[in-house]
Amino acid sequence: MRYYILLMLTSLLWAGNFVTGKFLVGHASPLTLTDLRWAIADIFLVPVVWISDKKLFPPLRALVPLVFMGLTGVIFFNVFTYLALTRTTPDNVGLLSALNPIAIAIASFIFLKEKLSVRQVIGMVVSLCGVVVVVTKGRISGLTHFQVNSGVWLMLAAVGMWGLYAVASRSAMKYVSPYMATLWAGLLGVLFMLPFDLPKLTSVQLNTPFWSSILYGAIGGTVVAMILWNIGIQRVGETKSGMFLNFNPIFTAALAYVLMGETVHVSQIVGTLIVIAGVSLFAIPKAHKRLIRQAA
Repeated sequence: MRYYILLMLTSLLWAGNFVTGKFLVGHASPLTLTDLRWAIADIFLVPVVWISDKKLFPPLRALVPLVFMGLTGVIFFNVFTYLALTRTTPDNVGLLSALNPIAIAIASFIFLKEKLSVRQVIGMVVSLCGVVVVVTKGRISGLTHFQVNSGVWLMLAAVGMWGLYAVASRSAMKYVSPYMATLWAGLLGVLFMLPFDLPKLTSVQLNTPFWSSILYGAIGGTVVAMILWNIGIQRVGETKSGMFLNFNPIFTAALAYVLMGETVHVSQIVGTLIVIAGVSLFAIPKAHKRLIRQAA
């Protein structure tokens, strides 16, 4: 159960990233923001890895999955998401991001031969329905106007990248800790981005709110969140961890209400309950059965 709580906290931290991101995109390019955020995060991750692992360098056999983590989770997921936002509405992007758990399940099935039970499939569907209720504010009929444009395809590509990132994370953490995996995925991602970012490095109004938001994104929304996410991947698996991504739009709505004064609709409360029911159906029963077997 404690790992499920950690995954809930991960979702909350990422939701904070979305809220601060609305402010940051007006100050620098998406590539620059991603590069800067991960560069700062790596600085903070170095002492964490040194204290926990007593070393900074991974074994060579971990290099390939770490490279894939950097490419898929650090670079392509963020780049595709930002590009999608320039070509379609945030509602469309938010709705498609709810497919992340399904992408993880499919990637795990294809590459790791991880099976899904009927109960888990039902839990995925129920949770996805809850996210749809939240994103559409209860106006399900609005899905009929969901146009398949280039932004939709880009966001689908981002979702696919996240599924691949989850699988790469599991492979990397056969050889390194979640802390080292996060550090090296970030370092490799930054190194890959720099040649493309430096020639076009542009930013404006680098004031205190900007740096406060960047530091939150680097420390809370990247270092802490990615460590907790990788721990979740390691302890409960890709598919179960992915189910908790469905809380992202819900926590985002709550933080937007508290920090930005946005209205919370009844549909968001209903959608939250549906998501919780779906996640519980997917993950909790199996943990409960383990407790029963241990007690016996």
